[in-house]
Amino acid sequence: MPQFDLRGIHVAQYNNTAGEISYSNPMKLGDAMAVNLELRIAEGRLYAESSLAEYMRKVVGGTISIGVKYIKAEAQEMMFGNATKTRNIKYKDGETEKTVDVKSLVTGGKSQSKYVGVSFYAPDQIDGATKYTAVFIRRALFGEPSMSLQTANENIVFSTPTTNGEFMADNSDALEMKEVAVLDTEAAAIAWCEAVLA
Repeated sequence: MPQFDLRGIHVAQYNNTAGEISYSNPMKLGDAMAVNLELRIAEGRLYAESSLAEYMRKVVGGTISIGVKYIKAEAQEMMFGNATKTRNIKYKDGETEKTVDVKSLVTGGKSQSKYVGVSFYAPDQIDGATKYTAVFIRRALFGEPSMSLQTANENIVFSTPTTNGEFMADNSDALEMKEVAVLDTEAAAIAWCEAVLA
């Protein structure tokens, strides 16, 4: 399936109640730019009588990286455990003195990332027909993105956030990690991505 686009990245808080998995507070992470999923595979080899007698491969988790235009503030609070702070500032705008309340996000020693579910979809071509591949990562933990900025020069260079994390099996009896569905319409893909995080 040759995917050619990426859309609709959403996250929701992961909740585990004695193996019953649910999600709450679903929200758009930001305008989609890139997603990279890499499965982590455990391998085992058993040698007997001077040759390979058994070989086993098992998916044990993976890494996920998500690039967006910007990460919404409420998503940063949920995913990275950032706190909010409001500061009252005064400044001059020309001859006018202004006073405003400014809300900011604070990363600190008590900030702790929280598990989330992630969904997104990608238009693709299957035998000449446009389809939509929707993906659901059941349990992922992300770190706050680094900042890398530079001064403007002759070429415009945008700096956008990429958050990296790990995904793993959920706490259900089935130990599910990733779910993929192929849908006929974009409306169905959007509905599926919303349903898995509901």
